[in-house]
Amino acid sequence: MFHRLDLMAKPFYFVIQSWMLEEMHLKLAEAAVYAYIDGLTTSEVLERKGWFGSKRRLATVLHTSPSTMNDILKRLEKEGFIHVYNDHIISTVHREPASKTPDVRNSDTFSPQEGSEVPF
Repeated sequence: MFHRLDLMAKPFYFVIQSWMLEEMHLKLAEAAVYAYIDGLTTSEVLERKGWFGSKRRLATVLHTSPSTMNDILKRLEKEGFIHVYNDHIISTVHREPASKTPDVRNSDTFSPQEGSEVPF
């Protein structure tokens, strides 16, 4: 039997931005938790901003153990990336979303220029 965790939640998506990894130096799991909380905090469609609920429930939603979630939230709060007050968590670092057309070309997605010494 499938149980939806929050029947009243409006759908939204969250994105792990490269600056979360490169500038904030977050590990992937930390970046996923931060991106989720940041998505809830900055969403324009949700009435309430941030995460409202227990850390255990957040761990369930993001499919991780409560102890791992607790460790991640402690580090994010220690670094000043989130603010935790009772069962309310908000992100504190905000950036404009990345543009739809990136300025930097990812070398993995473009073929090398003619005459390039790259063998692939």
